[in-house]
Amino acid sequence: MHKMRAFVSVVTVLWGIAIPCMDAIHGLYNFGQHDLFHKKNSCRQIPENLLLCNAIEYTEMRLPNLLGHETMNEVLQQASSWTPLVQKQCHPDTRKFLCSLFAPVCLDDLDEPIQPCRSLCESVRHGCGPVMLAFGYPWPDMLDCSRFPEDNDLCIPPASIETVVPVTKEGTDL
Repeated sequence: MHKMRAFVSVVTVLWGIAIPCMDAIHGLYNFGQHDLFHKKNSCRQIPENLLLCNAIEYTEMRLPNLLGHETMNEVLQQASSWTPLVQKQCHPDTRKFLCSLFAPVCLDDLDEPIQPCRSLCESVRHGCGPVMLAFGYPWPDMLDCSRFPEDNDLCIPPASIETVVPVTKEGTDL
């Protein structure tokens, strides 16, 4: 009974994640990157209540972000939906990847946003995709890793390969 109640609780949380996440991510497709580069960027302090990206390696984020959110309210509302996935610890770079989209680093000297590298996306997808799929949610098409640049100096790379912990069947038993 306890396992069933825990499963129902997790499914309810994930269902609560899925719908808002799809809304959050749709901006990546509807808000073309070409348009994004030409919008005036605005550096904003990462607010403390942006729990997904609180206390990361940088303090200022760019708006609009890489998902097309133009206001901090949009960012806060949509980013909160992804916190449970980070808490599942399906990949050590999940938070880094998501924050690079929701709260991209803002540098005054750089007009273009710094995107996650394709390898970062692929690595997180490899670790978290099976966890999401175990609850009936495939990796969203909106996060198609081919959209991101190949590894180079102008994108955010994954952590060292040695830090990646593979997901096992036991690891997906939530």
